[in-house]
Formats: sequence, structure tokens, C-alpha cells
Amino acid sequence: MLKHDRFIKLREYLSTNNAASTRELSDYLGVSVVTVRKDLDEMEQLGFVKRTHGGAILVEAPQKIEIRHSGVTIPARIDILTDLAKAYVCPGDFIFLGSGKTCLSLAEKIKEVEGISVITNNVSAVTILKPYVEDIILLGGEIIMTPDGLCATSDSNLQATTSGIFVGKAFSSGVGIDPDTGLTVNNMLSTYVSRAIPQWTSDWYVMADSSKFGVRAFYQAAELGKMRHLVTDVSDESILRKYRDKAPELDIVHP
Repeated sequence: MLKHDRFIKLREYLSTNNAASTRELSDYLGVSVVTVRKDLDEMEQLGFVKRTHGGAILVEAPQKIEIRHSGVTIPARIDILTDLAKAYVCPGDFIFLGSGKTCLSLAEKIKEVEGISVITNNVSAVTILKPYVEDIILLGGEIIMTPDGLCATSDSNLQATTSGIFVGKAFSSGVGIDPDTGLTVNNMLSTYVSRAIPQWTSDWYVMADSSKFGVRAFYQAAELGKMRHLVTDVSDESILRKYRDKAPELDIVHP
């Protein structure tokens, strides 16, 4: 069983049972107690659980922060990393903004940056940005509902239809990120956008909060080496080192 699969099962078990011993979790997963201890240690560093003597308890859901105009609540961990990301949006920038809740949070925070222009497939972000930005372009294609319950567009011919587009910076997210598989997403349509981004800019900021670390979704969207920056709320160097070792040129922005 892969580590990310164990993490999911551990969270499900602790969510149902509130607390459990390492022996109990070892029997549940069919792995050694040593493996369970290592998993719980890493999950504690990521903020998912709190270690107890001989076991662990699930950490309560983080504080929610209401995003004005969107009607969507944003977890505190996402609010932390989009605070970091907004510092890289400068007056007059022409940027690409991806879909999903993380990018929606960033849209709210950059809407009043002077003179920016935005190209996006994030239908939900257009409502936030349109009254403020210099120019906004919504990419065409099929309208899809993201896992966050938000609307986005995607097109299997995206690379052809957007040939010649250049942006100064791109900001996007995904479902999971892992040192070996890089950025992953849950549907093939979402991969088209991610795979096109390196053709539009060399300054790509991938935003991944702690809940996405070690997770592998269905489709590989990009290897770590394709990204320029990784923006995250994770600050544990033992975790981040794995990503730096895999992609030495990757700039990791964290608290």
C-alpha cells in the first residue's frame, strides 16, 4: 500500500474513531507498527493529526475564512499560501490564473493590484476580477465543475487554440503533489491546462497546501522540473527537502 493511500485510510479511521493506538492502526492497515509511527509523525508535521502516547487523534478542521463575493469558504491553510503567492503579483503584470478554490482565494487578494491583466479558465474568478482588472480573458472550451464545486473551462485542443499566448506569470493548483509524480489532477481535461502552462511562461507558481502533499490523483499534470515555484503552507524542511532533492532548481516559497 502506497503512503498516500495509508494517509487516507488513517484519516478515515481516526475520523470515525476519534483516537487510536499505533497497534490498532497497524492491525487495521496490515503494516508494521514502525510504519504507522512514521506515517503519524509525518501526518502530525502536516497538521492532520496530533500524536498521543502510543497513538494519535485527528486534528479538528482548521478555521474557515469567508471569501467575500464568492460564497465559498477557504480553509486557513489555503489562506496562508495565497497570502504568500499574492506578493509575487506586481502592478502591470499579465498573469494566468487557474481553476479551483486556491486560485479563487488568490483572485480575491490580487483584484486591486493596479493595472494587472488576467487570462483564466476560472469562470468563478471572473466575477471577482472583472470590476477591477485592466483586461480579463476567459479561455474557451467545455464548462466543467471542479472538485471544489466551482466552474472552469477546459479544452482538449487548448495548446493549439492558445498558440502564441505569453503571460509574465502563471498561478495554478491541483489535487495532489508528490516528489516522484509531481502535480496530479483528477480529470484529463484539467491536465490540458497544466501541460500548456510551460508554453506560456517560464515563471509558473504551483500552489499546494499541506493537504495535497504526498497525494497522487489520477492524472499527471506536470513533473516537478516543469515548475519554477512551489508555494505552500508546509514549512517542515524534512518534507520540503524531498522536493528540492528531486528538482534542485525548484524555488519553494513557504512561511
